[in-house]
Amino acid sequence: MQEIFRPRSNFVWAAVSLVLIFLFAANSFLVATNSLQILFELALCAILACLVFIIWIRPKLVLKDDEIEVVNPLKTELIPYRKILNLETKWALSIVHEGGKTRVWVAPATGKRRWIADKKFGLFGSGLIPLSESRDSGSETMSASLESSSGQAAYMIRERLKKIN
Repeated sequence: MQEIFRPRSNFVWAAVSLVLIFLFAANSFLVATNSLQILFELALCAILACLVFIIWIRPKLVLKDDEIEVVNPLKTELIPYRKILNLETKWALSIVHEGGKTRVWVAPATGKRRWIADKKFGLFGSGLIPLSESRDSGSETMSASLESSSGQAAYMIRERLKKIN
């Protein structure tokens, strides 16, 4: 069974980008007086739409039964689980394996503001009225937290590694 990891925010960013590109194309038809200008602007819209696909829609992390498929904008890499040495989550998830180091574009270290607020108010507000159960798990970094995309992807990989070993 395979799982695909891709944050929903990628689709939101792609949709917003495509709407703006569509509005630019519509503006070209409404404002431009020269057909050559319209063709140039439509070609520009097509190039921008391809960039949206490459940057926001194409990247993903596919967890298969025996290997991980890392699909980045310009490169796809297959990494067998048995060759994984370490998972780093500093700025984005990086898989250190026997063949080198692969950065996973689709798993950046997001959630920084939420993590800071949770740590700050969890520390200062611990003696006050409890509003909710604390989700404090010690002194983990923001990038390793399950609140970030890199932390979520690393957790999914670690769980697969536990099942294999």
